[in-house]
Amino acid sequence: MDYKYWNEYYKKNIAPNEPSKFAKDILKYLDSGKKLIELGCGNGRDAMFLANNNISVVAIDQSESSINNLKQSVSNNNIEFVVDDFIKTKLLKRESFDYIYSRFTLHSISEEQEEKLLKRVYEGLKKDGLFLVEARSIKDDIFGLGEKIARNTYVYNNHSRRFIVLDELVKKLTSYGFKIEFVNESNNYAAYKDQNPIVIRVIAKK
Repeated sequence: MDYKYWNEYYKKNIAPNEPSKFAKDILKYLDSGKKLIELGCGNGRDAMFLANNNISVVAIDQSESSINNLKQSVSNNNIEFVVDDFIKTKLLKRESFDYIYSRFTLHSISEEQEEKLLKRVYEGLKKDGLFLVEARSIKDDIFGLGEKIARNTYVYNNHSRRFIVLDELVKKLTSYGFKIEFVNESNNYAAYKDQNPIVIRVIAKK
């Protein structure tokens, strides 16, 4: 996780404030009043959107500047903001969440960290709980740009990204016991300014 980059990024307050298309699209899969944890909430835009739609949200991020700002500026009884490492967090206790939400965070960690996280995600979900993932794909236009530092991982524009192989992710999820409810790899999911990357979407059920 590129902690320094993201802490400085959120200090600048330049991230979009509107909820992501992913958050809007997955809302139909969520039941009112259920409990969700967001792994890496950034500036809180998706967490706030989901909380405003009657989902009980725990939103964690390693960026102290982002979380401190959210705690001071957001007043919503449906949401709790926590400074934490989503890979190691003790909040992912056994069968503690109905939904685990990971948008643009899975590609920010190493393969080894991903292995640990996926196991903990499965354990942290209640029966029939959903793991909701959106992440950058190896089919992204910027794949291969910059300095290669590990398999499918490059430092570009001052921070690192690990591009995900869809088939590999699906295989890992099923090996842990997940049933794949939805899977797709496409652009027009995460367009931002002049960028329209091909991303992976997976919804996996415990």
